[in-house]
Amino acid sequence: MLKEIEMKKDYVSFLIQCDKNLKIINTFWYQPVYLISPLQTSLDSLFDNKDKEAVKTLFTQVVSSPEVLLCSDVFTLTSPKIHVGLCMMKSGDRVFVQGLDATLLLDDASMGLIKDISHKFLLVLKDSDNEVIMKNASMIRDQFEQIQKLNNNLLNMQRQLTKANSALKRLNEDLNNRLVKDSLTGLVSRYQYREEIDLTIGRKNDKYGIFTFIDIDDFKDVNDTYGHRVGDEYLKEFARRLTSLPFENIICMRISGDEFGLYIHGYDEVSDSDVDKIWNEIESRVIDRPITIEDIEKDIQCSAGMAIYGEDTKDIYDLIEYADFAMYEAKNSGKNSYRRFNMDRYNDKDTSIL
Repeated sequence: MLKEIEMKKDYVSFLIQCDKNLKIINTFWYQPVYLISPLQTSLDSLFDNKDKEAVKTLFTQVVSSPEVLLCSDVFTLTSPKIHVGLCMMKSGDRVFVQGLDATLLLDDASMGLIKDISHKFLLVLKDSDNEVIMKNASMIRDQFEQIQKLNNNLLNMQRQLTKANSALKRLNEDLNNRLVKDSLTGLVSRYQYREEIDLTIGRKNDKYGIFTFIDIDDFKDVNDTYGHRVGDEYLKEFARRLTSLPFENIICMRISGDEFGLYIHGYDEVSDSDVDKIWNEIESRVIDRPITIEDIEKDIQCSAGMAIYGEDTKDIYDLIEYADFAMYEAKNSGKNSYRRFNMDRYNDKDTSIL
């Protein structure tokens, strides 16, 4: 709507005075110049046939009502076929009729503001010397121009507010995407994966879950040999394959660099066969075949560690740390394999450090 209004340089508007029989006796202004022809001598002649009776009814109400002012709904002019809102005010035995282009009435707030301005404007006419008003139509035009300027200011403020809201929406969407989605792979990002795991657990907090920490073996060689562009494509394909794993309630995440994570929730209990199944699916769907990028074909291997939520810990930070520890056990034992977290070995590690 705002764009339509911006394209229009002239709004349809008029101020006329009629006698009690709808005859036009004074025309103070009208635009465009062809809006009122010499042949149109009565108020209803300005309007489309379907609205003539409604205009007459409104006019009769103004003439017979003790109220000095009445603002109506929208009516359609004969030529041009434009919708206008009407304000009518009885002054003695005559009636002032003001028409305003309906495109000015953008919404309820705008309509209320313009009606209020029109009320005040017409009341000034009533309180002023009637004879002076007749002889000074230019003064009335100046007053109406002030109304238009006020409305233009309103439109400008609305337009600026719309632009500001659009910019804020884009920023919020961008921030949300940056937080929730990893920009390279589209997986859950490192900023959000802990919250996503918490939400998943919260839906079934009496169930068990398996966190799998995955590190791509020798990924540095891909970057060093073929460059980061090929390395990025390599990571994207690896991520795409992770999302093909056939598990319900799975969260696929990129932790950092060439480190990824999987969290699967909803187990009544976790057995060795459940852990084995995750690794078997990784072998058959993720690392079973080389990744091909342009003319480059590169085998893919990874090491994984798994820790059990509800068994090893119920703390998300500890859960990830435990799976990370188990992953390094797999990597140190020859890579391209997995290990299930063992608390005794983890504690032995801490003891050896001391």
